Amino acid sequence: MSSGIDGDRTGLSGRRWLPGGEHLVAVARAELPQRVGLAGPFTALAALRAAGFDVAGQDEVAALAGTTPEGLARAIGTLSGGRLVAVPATGNWAPHSLFMLLAALWRLPRVALIAEVDPAEFGAHDTPARALLDYLDTGIPPLWSSRWRPPEGHFVLVAGMRIGAEGTLVSIMDGYPSLGDNGLHDQPVEWVAAALKRMLVVVDDGDAEAAVDAITTAGLWS
Repeated sequence: MSSGIDGDRTGLSGRRWLPGGEHLVAVARAELPQRVGLAGPFTALAALRAAGFDVAGQDEVAALAGTTPEGLARAIGTLSGGRLVAVPATGNWAPHSLFMLLAALWRLPRVALIAEVDPAEFGAHDTPARALLDYLDTGIPPLWSSRWRPPEGHFVLVAGMRIGAEGTLVSIMDGYPSLGDNGLHDQPVEWVAAALKRMLVVVDDGDAEAAVDAITTAGLWS
């Protein structure tokens, strides 16, 4: 199944978007690049706009949020008039836990997943497609490591997965067009788990309980 966005250019196919993930990536790409130091507000803005909320820009989110997960959750609730809820997810970010969380979130009608990460744990954003395909078949991660070391914490959107015979790739939407294919790049689930600090599961207010269930099913806590 072609993703319709990057399948032809990367040579990869078979991405399974999280509910609303393809639209979320398109909205985020339209806002690129993130403002310097505003990775969190960039991701929150994309989540809000993808859900249909008319927010002026990254600065409006930053004025309410700052750059902390708690601030982002507060800004998302305020700017959506309480119609969106950002449910926190923390715990032991083992690859299996991350996989189980993403799989459980497919039951929801729409979700935007904001992740606070250490990009130094990622693979190189320009890892060759052939190496990623080999990883899907063998489960052996590519050798290329990230060369990017941001001076402060970083936030990204998690949009979907590619599931192979032995390996799983997680689709990451970054705030800089130079990272991956216009911001979108795939990372081995092991490296995303290593990079993760916290997540915000952004859902419609009526789906907050289902989001908590997905988090706890994965062995994490809210």
